[in-house]
Amino acid sequence: MGSVVWWVSACSEWLCEQAERCRVTDLDGQSGNPDRLASEGIAALLPSLARLMPEIGARYWKAYYAARASNWPMAAWQLDEMRKLLRLGEITRPKYTHDIEEWIVDDLEPLMAAVDDRDLVRFERHYHEAVDAANEFHRRWKKAWIVWKLPDAPPPDLDLVHRAE
Repeated sequence: MGSVVWWVSACSEWLCEQAERCRVTDLDGQSGNPDRLASEGIAALLPSLARLMPEIGARYWKAYYAARASNWPMAAWQLDEMRKLLRLGEITRPKYTHDIEEWIVDDLEPLMAAVDDRDLVRFERHYHEAVDAANEFHRRWKKAWIVWKLPDAPPPDLDLVHRAE
């Protein structure tokens, strides 16, 4: 518990430092509204891909095991939520927009179509191809040390058994 308290305290301190550094000033150089941040301050608070990717990876992992359990609604939902996170990444880190869109169109959309068709064979093929493509983007962006892989077991936090609504 102590490490969580320390982490929250450290994050709060960092945010305060960022806010102070990025305060809005009036045209005459005087401090403006102390409760408003300049655009640089707001940008510093937005999630980077480094913050979004762990959730994206978790959703991708859950989608795989949901499909394997024939829980197609769960697989579709996880992939859709993952796409929303990727699009958020396009907004917060626009230099990656082209590559993210390429991955969505070339890899995620065929995967989502396989989910819609409830085609596990096609889903697994597209899934592994998409992992390879994502890892290729890591290499392209000089982050070859990031290599995502599918965990060997289903996520322990979800019961993946499909239940009729």
